[in-house]
Parts: sequence; structure tokens; C-alpha cells
Amino acid sequence: MNLIISKSKNSKSLYIQKSFRKNGKSTSKIVKKLGTMEELLPQHNNSEEEVIAWGKKIARKM
Repeated sequence: MNLIISKSKNSKSLYIQKSFRKNGKSTSKIVKKLGTMEELLPQHNNSEEEVIAWGKKIARKM
């Protein structure tokens, strides 16, 4: 499982992605949306580094 940060013009969203092979081809699927950076910052002392570390920790557990 990997932590993916999707960046758009106005926000960053955090997702957990699973990579696998289907019919011999490599593909991936989003397993869980963790939320936007704006939603998660207040929960993690307004630090992007802490939010990313938290997301990676969750991805490792899955």
C-alpha cells in the first residue's frame, strides 16, 4: 500500500493506493481516502510533515 498525495489548483488530497497485476498488466486502485490537507492539518499541529508521516503509518498497517 502506498500513500498518494493528489495536488490540484486549490487543495491536496491524501489517498491510500494498492498496486497489483491484473491479466499480466500493472494497475492500481484507491483503497481509502484519508481526506484533504486542509481537513487534516488542525488534527496534526498544522504540520504537513506530521500529516504525511501519519498517512504513511496508516498505509503500512493496511
